[in-house]
Amino acid sequence: MSKVCEICGKSKMAGCTVSHSNRKANRQYSANLQSTTMVIDGKEKKVTACTKCIKTAKKA
Repeated sequence: MSKVCEICGKSKMAGCTVSHSNRKANRQYSANLQSTTMVIDGKEKKVTACTKCIKTAKKA
């Protein structure tokens, strides 16, 4: 499975893990990607999309 949303292009983000003693270590945040089927141009297609895009598509 790809690590990029096929609809919006969301991928990994960089940030820091902060401990209780306020030490900082680099880390990466992955997007919450799911495999789902969506209707695109009148055809059902299997896509890898982030949960925000899936939720928005269900509303429309």
